[in-house]
Amino acid sequence: MTTFASFMPRRTLLATLIAGFAATASAAPGDVVISQLYAHSNNAGGQWSHDFVELFNRSSSPVSLDGMSLQYQSATGTAWGSVTRLPAVELKPGQYFLMVGRTGTQANAMPVGTGDVTSTSFDMAAGGGKVALSGSATQMPAGDGTNLIDLVGFGTANRAEGAPAPAPSTVNSIQRAALGCQDTDNNRDDFAAAPVTGPRSMASAIQACGGPVVQPIVLTCPAAVQVAQGSSSSTVLSAIDGDSIVNSASIIAGARPGISLLDFAAAGAVGGRAEARLVIADTLAAGSYPVQIQFGNAAGDAETCAVNVNVAGELRIPAIQGSGASSPYVGTVQSTQGVITAKIGSGFFIQDAAGDGDPSTSDGLYVFGAQTDAPIGELVRVTGTIIEYRPTGANRTYTEFSNVTGVQRLGAGPAVTPTNIVLPNADLASVEGMLVRFASPLTVNGNRNVGDRGELILANGRRENPTNRFPLGSPEALALYQEHQANQIVLDDGIFIAPTVIPYLADDGTVRVGDTVTDLTGVIDYGALGGGGAGFKLQPTVAPTFVRTNERTPAPIVPAGIKVGSANVLNFFTTFTDGRDAWGRTGQGCTIGNSTSAGNCRGADNTAEFIRQRDKIVKSLAALDADVVGLMEIQNNRDIAVGYLVEQLNAATAPGKYAVVPQPVALGTDAIRVAMIYKPSVVSLVGSALSDGNAINNRAPMAQTFMASNGGGKFSVVVNHLKSKGGCSGAGAGAGDTDPGNGAGCWDRTRTQQAQRLTSYFIPQVIAAAGDPDVLVIGDLNAYAFESPINHLTGVAGMVNLLERFVRPNAMPYSYVFDGLSGYLDHALASSSLAAQVVGAAEWHSNADEPETIDYNLNDTVQDPYRNNAYRASDHDPLVVSLNLTPAFSDVTASVNVVLGGFSINRATGKTSGNVTITNKSAQTLTGPLHLVLQGLPDGVTLDNATGTRGGSPYLTLPQSSIAPGATITFGTTFTNGAKRNFIYTPQLISGAF
Repeated sequence: MTTFASFMPRRTLLATLIAGFAATASAAPGDVVISQLYAHSNNAGGQWSHDFVELFNRSSSPVSLDGMSLQYQSATGTAWGSVTRLPAVELKPGQYFLMVGRTGTQANAMPVGTGDVTSTSFDMAAGGGKVALSGSATQMPAGDGTNLIDLVGFGTANRAEGAPAPAPSTVNSIQRAALGCQDTDNNRDDFAAAPVTGPRSMASAIQACGGPVVQPIVLTCPAAVQVAQGSSSSTVLSAIDGDSIVNSASIIAGARPGISLLDFAAAGAVGGRAEARLVIADTLAAGSYPVQIQFGNAAGDAETCAVNVNVAGELRIPAIQGSGASSPYVGTVQSTQGVITAKIGSGFFIQDAAGDGDPSTSDGLYVFGAQTDAPIGELVRVTGTIIEYRPTGANRTYTEFSNVTGVQRLGAGPAVTPTNIVLPNADLASVEGMLVRFASPLTVNGNRNVGDRGELILANGRRENPTNRFPLGSPEALALYQEHQANQIVLDDGIFIAPTVIPYLADDGTVRVGDTVTDLTGVIDYGALGGGGAGFKLQPTVAPTFVRTNERTPAPIVPAGIKVGSANVLNFFTTFTDGRDAWGRTGQGCTIGNSTSAGNCRGADNTAEFIRQRDKIVKSLAALDADVVGLMEIQNNRDIAVGYLVEQLNAATAPGKYAVVPQPVALGTDAIRVAMIYKPSVVSLVGSALSDGNAINNRAPMAQTFMASNGGGKFSVVVNHLKSKGGCSGAGAGAGDTDPGNGAGCWDRTRTQQAQRLTSYFIPQVIAAAGDPDVLVIGDLNAYAFESPINHLTGVAGMVNLLERFVRPNAMPYSYVFDGLSGYLDHALASSSLAAQVVGAAEWHSNADEPETIDYNLNDTVQDPYRNNAYRASDHDPLVVSLNLTPAFSDVTASVNVVLGGFSINRATGKTSGNVTITNKSAQTLTGPLHLVLQGLPDGVTLDNATGTRGGSPYLTLPQSSIAPGATITFGTTFTNGAKRNFIYTPQLISGAF
């Protein structure tokens, strides 16, 4: 053992007494408080990249955070959520701790930096809320006070320590006074809003709260030292003590011949730097050698660090990869040779050109964190540590070189021939890091992250969501899911940051799901994916060429009839998240329950975005040209947003073409609602709109009965938007509503209960009010074709799935793409009586196939590929259904002879009377009820014995229920004729009920 300056006196009695006095004068041990929070990263103008909560140990003793959590509660709520368990770390006196929360949306925001724990689901409202430091790692019950360590209510919060603290802003956080030291148990007194400080983490400077704090010895030691066998190396270790002199260093474990600590230099003063050199001789055999080095100070204190000395031998790449799930050499330092096949990010790929002939061992390897001037195609020798990299959310690892100590150029290497592979292929791990060529065409299955990550999900053919084809939980659904897992590769763009130019877009500014690419060549990578989780990726070495095999189409043409459309308009709000609205007013807000604020708004962030959004939606609805349209995701502000949309739609098409179905009584408690619009020239309203405001429906379904003007057929439309598949990680999701991982997602039980309520209560109410059984259920049901809510509607309730009937025989029905799988959440279901009158149904794939990056949003990607057209007006495709309704009445005038005669005028009364004779000249019996409509009566002449009016003309219902072939009937008419003049009218005979 090598030892320097063995004289290490203990701390003096005076220093001990001073430290004891400081502990008594400061806050009680265990006093950890919330010292700063910021909640505006997701708001327009937010200046920081994430929300965050900062903790501080204001006591004089270390405090462990093990078993504690941070929890959030809305300003008016009672249930705790966003539970973030804190790690088992110890905070020193005066040390900070940083929890990084929700990711912001503002471009060019200042980075919060690396936190001590990250919880992107920790989502605080900007205007007010409550953050608790809890002594429990699990969710606290409502009103819990026993587990509270610290509570900060801010803004409009209904609970706080004392009075609430002020609200933060886009610039300001709220900060505890005295750098976190003050705690009077009154949030208003303890906190002030000010520009963000820090944010401060465990790595930030110590801030004592009550007197001198013993400063630790701070060491600078590498975790590992790598060296190739036969080479020597050395590295400098150092130590600093803020209140003493570091005067010794020694190897206390792991000393052996070939490893030594030399050239120690003690610190020259308090706070000075002491250094020593760890030397590895060229005689040290290959292997891994853990070494512990201890530094001591003049006060008798010591700190120890561990350094792993790795001496590398040389192996071939296939031997390093091995045939197992991880490398047999993980954690060791090795050297290998390989030809550079690609340079990606902060490293490069190398491959053993000859390989070992074993298909279970990969011949390629990624070298992480190293750069070389060697070009692609050159042979290099690399020395470094073999690691198994596990990206966030991954269920496997990826073998890499890391901590590289040398890259030696060896000249031109042998050519590497791409290995041909075909999907489905369940064993991409066997070619990880290798240069490959996909021998068959691949189809784009997902494009959501092409703008922000340069990624496209590819597969052999288009993949259908398993529960879009097979019943939830069935063996067939499971088998299809497993088939999909082996049939995917994510095409990346060769960089690991947001692209400045969005790749793979065609001249028309898009790459659509369903487009194809052939001869795709590149290296197999593995890493985090833009949609979450991790997977195999291809980094292309040859520029891919896509073929538009899924062309954009105009709106679908369906057989003639009454057209009913369904369109999700993706949060069409006339009030924006910046507090402005469509009419230029400021200080506006959106309502959820009893809360109204700009923070409740969705959709456009500002006027510029709104205009882009509005123009796309108007073009989409105008092209769809349906006679009745059910709308989902429109602002729940009575008929204001839907009225504005109709105004814009009529301005783009024809005045008065569309009208709003007036709102029903119950509109639900969500920020969005369902609505309906219609063409008054084609259909008329029968009665008022109905809705079901039951508590199970946070977005109340809406129904309206219509009558066709071309034949009087009646039908009712019920528009729905069932509960989402996401958002069940917090409180409130009980049994059946959590995500079971079988494709149903979250809230399956709730959606099924909503479907049951629809069939047991609301539809019967609609039928009773209409006096007609013809019902069409449309909308975003947030369930694929064979999941529980749809199975109830089609199975138990006997409704007919029109997309399965009209679309499935010819193509996969889909309206939504998620995680590279296609299916339809948007449905058209007909009652059995109406189903026989449906002559067509179609989806318009104008939205789901398009990348999110071409929508109306600004500043979500560096490049803006927006175009003012109908495509990507929403994330859901619209659909249209054509109804050939059984007419309620028909014009049979052509089947009869009508003779008007016997007119006489009573001069005293001013009445005119006359006879009407009708003869059935057809070979068929005319069945009733029969009505004679008197068209063209002049002003001032009225039919006294009229039954009613139709289209502005009086009509008289005949007493006879039918007229046989050749039969004649005669009946009288009486008119009030104040002018006592002759007149004429045009008779029309109608058969059926008005």
